[in-house]
Amino acid sequence: MQSKEENTGLSSFYRERFDSFLINLSLAKQIKEEDIHKLRVDIKYIRSLLLLIEEFDLDTDAGSKLLKQLNGIFNSAGKLRALQVSKSLLLNSNVDIPTEIMIVLDGRMNVSVENFRAKWSEFEILKFKKGVASLCSSLNQVNISELKIKTDSIIHDELEIVNKLFNSSQGEEYHHEIRKLLKVVKALQQLLLALQDDEKRRQALDIVNSTETLLGNWHNYKVMDKFLIKLDKELPQPSVKRILKNLKNQNNKLKLELKNEADKYLRKHF
Repeated sequence: MQSKEENTGLSSFYRERFDSFLINLSLAKQIKEEDIHKLRVDIKYIRSLLLLIEEFDLDTDAGSKLLKQLNGIFNSAGKLRALQVSKSLLLNSNVDIPTEIMIVLDGRMNVSVENFRAKWSEFEILKFKKGVASLCSSLNQVNISELKIKTDSIIHDELEIVNKLFNSSQGEEYHHEIRKLLKVVKALQQLLLALQDDEKRRQALDIVNSTETLLGNWHNYKVMDKFLIKLDKELPQPSVKRILKNLKNQNNKLKLELKNEADKYLRKHF
């Protein structure tokens, strides 16, 4: 028979994630790159945890409602984050960026910032908190032993997919999907560790975290690559096109280095 403490631990773990999201949602109003990134990380984490709970027959639809409420702010933050990453990489390159490029980038940033602020203002915090309270009060219905078994099964299945995708890849076409799967695995491993500490699981989590971080860095250059391709189509000036070609070559070199490093982890551990 499971203890009350186990269910309390489960509820506390979920509440910590929701509280972290609300803190970063508040900070994200300032539109700083790191705060937007943390907000997105929190939402991805929460989505994994909510999808897990939907595997259980709880007498509440709070989880699905919370997922729906998060979609707007998540998508808006994603578009802003992509532009922030591109701008950061541009400014940290060893290339003098032409005014024409910065005008286009800043224009898109302004539109994206306004869209994000609109979604931020529309987000109903009280409604979200009520949904969280409803969900957390229902978590005492979850059988912790069943939860652990089901969560381990999902982790196993996700890692199987990672293995199949990586071994069938001819380049980098599946790397973003692999990264998303590893984020789910990371969230579920952390949940299980919160319920019961285990050294082998911590070691496995370290491997997943290191691999996912490398893929995250690779993905930043992938985002930059798409942005440079769009700029190349929009800016006809020969001098700008020469600089864009230089930037694309530099970006592809760094992207390939990160992909190769991530591949070493994937080949060794997955």
